[in-house]
Amino acid sequence: MNRTYYDSSLASMAPSNIFMTIASILASVLSLYSLLIWLRIVLTWIRVPGQTQENPLAFYLGKIVDPYLSWFKGISSLRRSRIDLTPLVALAVLSVVQSMLRLYGTHGTLTVGMVFALVLQTLWSYLVSPIFWFVIILLGIRLFFCYKRSANTINYITMLDSLVGGILNWVQKTFYPKKAINDRQLVITSLVFFIALYVLSSVILRFLLNFFTNLSF
Repeated sequence: MNRTYYDSSLASMAPSNIFMTIASILASVLSLYSLLIWLRIVLTWIRVPGQTQENPLAFYLGKIVDPYLSWFKGISSLRRSRIDLTPLVALAVLSVVQSMLRLYGTHGTLTVGMVFALVLQTLWSYLVSPIFWFVIILLGIRLFFCYKRSANTINYITMLDSLVGGILNWVQKTFYPKKAINDRQLVITSLVFFIALYVLSSVILRFLLNFFTNLSF
């Protein structure tokens, strides 16, 4: 083999290999950082009876991850009373960047189609799909209380309607305009509609992912 050709080939490949290695390392770092964010979220849910101060581990994790999470606190549309979805957005952004770095670190290339596919997949996994399942589960519980009546049922229904009441009203206006239907039929229609919408969205997502992944640019 020609030594000059070998050296020139090695020199041309070295920068690419270095960038791929750096990308892989950064992807691993972001993966660890995402894990720390999940730990921080879980620890905020745990309250030990009689504990007056914040868990020391949660405190130190907050020093690391809270500055990043605070970037997304301004998205007021994702914050409703006790429900705060902004950490999911923060994790979704990290997931997109991490996946891009991992792809480049593995294949040494990254196309616009791959980026679009990653963004779509991440939005679905971190936001759209969880919201679908959240609504479907709440509607399922709501339907259960339509069949199981008890002294406390009205309290549970009131609590659930504070979360899905807007959805039930929308379904009423969309599918049964100017028509009186009973509570059970409305909840069943809403549940079937959201399950069908979830399945349809999954099919559309799969098509879009295949389309963008196969793009050559």
